[in-house]
Amino acid sequence: SSYNNQGKMKDQSNYFRTAIAGILLGVHFALFFGSIKLTLVSNATFLGTLAPLFTLLLELIVLKRKFSYKITLGLLFSFIGAIIIFGNSFDLSQKYTLGNFLAIMCSLCLALSFMIAEKVRQTENTVVYTRMLYLSASLTLLVIAFFTNTTLLGFSNYEYLGLIFLGIVPTIMGHNAIYYSVKYVSPTVVSAFPLGEPVIATILASIIFGEIIFLNIYIGGLMTLLGLIIIITKK
Repeated sequence: SSYNNQGKMKDQSNYFRTAIAGILLGVHFALFFGSIKLTLVSNATFLGTLAPLFTLLLELIVLKRKFSYKITLGLLFSFIGAIIIFGNSFDLSQKYTLGNFLAIMCSLCLALSFMIAEKVRQTENTVVYTRMLYLSASLTLLVIAFFTNTTLLGFSNYEYLGLIFLGIVPTIMGHNAIYYSVKYVSPTVVSAFPLGEPVIATILASIIFGEIIFLNIYIGGLMTLLGLIIIITKK
């Protein structure tokens, strides 16, 4: 009941803004998973986390904002770390051009969604915003699935359990934390934190599946985490 009692949006124009942000979020997911089919996972993962680069450009050029040297240094460290992690397996050859382009576009969609989120969250609470956002994103994905003849049923119980887990942990907990934070810190700062995903994913893969961690991942991971720590200490 507390979920339903969060109320309605205070500014009616925010319904439209949130619907657009949801469409962008849905397209972001569709483009990312589409890019994985057409390019290397490393390409899709790195190019799919370029949102802070786009938000930085939008904030600098469109909103005329200035960033402290600590934030800039933190972002630089995080990007260099990500490049070191994916450097060995990164491949920009022509056969992956379309997949790479889709991954870059998915980052741009996410960046634009975060920019809208910052605007809306100044007056709306997290639950009211994300409730409308996820509805819009889900409907967008449903339309995309319909036009691409994507199968939506017939999964195993194990796969359905995995989908429920993805909905609860990365979406409700993860994304909601991001949309809570974007009211208080820059979209560029917020969107930088997914750069830590490959580092954490590698550590978990090592613990759970016994995968080998190579030297470039140690070095790149430490640089990325250092960059994020610098950003945290400033914000």
